[in-house]
Amino acid sequence: MTLKMNKYAKIGFSGLLVSFLGALPLGTLNITAFDIAASQSLVSAIWFAIAVVLVELIVVRLTLFGNEKLELGEKLSYYLIPFGILLLLYLAVGSFMASSQISEVGSRINLLPKISSAFLLGFLLSALNPLHIPFWMTWNKVLASKGILETSKKSYSLYILGIGIGSLMGLGVFIFAGKYIFSNYKSYSMLTNLLMGLLYLGFSIYLMFLLVKKRLKFKTQ
Repeated sequence: MTLKMNKYAKIGFSGLLVSFLGALPLGTLNITAFDIAASQSLVSAIWFAIAVVLVELIVVRLTLFGNEKLELGEKLSYYLIPFGILLLLYLAVGSFMASSQISEVGSRINLLPKISSAFLLGFLLSALNPLHIPFWMTWNKVLASKGILETSKKSYSLYILGIGIGSLMGLGVFIFAGKYIFSNYKSYSMLTNLLMGLLYLGFSIYLMFLLVKKRLKFKTQ
């Protein structure tokens, strides 16, 4: 009984550790969580994080199902990338417009409506992130090959629970930093909007590179 409990605890802890460490490198999701906490409110940032994690858990369950019965991964991420590029470009343009000096004199034209719902923004950014699938398919295989992750409902449930807690903890680090450490957001709003725009633009260019790479790969196949 104790051996089984230790094994299940190891599964949950493995999911928690992988997701927590995976949420720490700078990316669109954690930096956006930081920005929302700094510019809007703690509640909005939490709703953003909940949406991000909700989508991630759905993706994890699909990849677990995919490991057993479906060939997901490459093809699915191939179709997600163009939508992810469009969303990131949309957010980049919106951030650049928000950082423009023109807005201060009231002559700015709102060409792009802002996504006001933090939950919706988190859902879209997470759902259109093509890196979720290869990341979790790789870790699923690694943990399964090491005998940690078993093919059972209880094992999967604890694994997904650990992932959810770990991702929330990882995003929580950035939310805490945005809310309680970076306290002078208004003074630097122009700079932060510019940096957010550059971040979104940079990731959209990276996704364009991935898309071209995948297209060439499919053509050669």
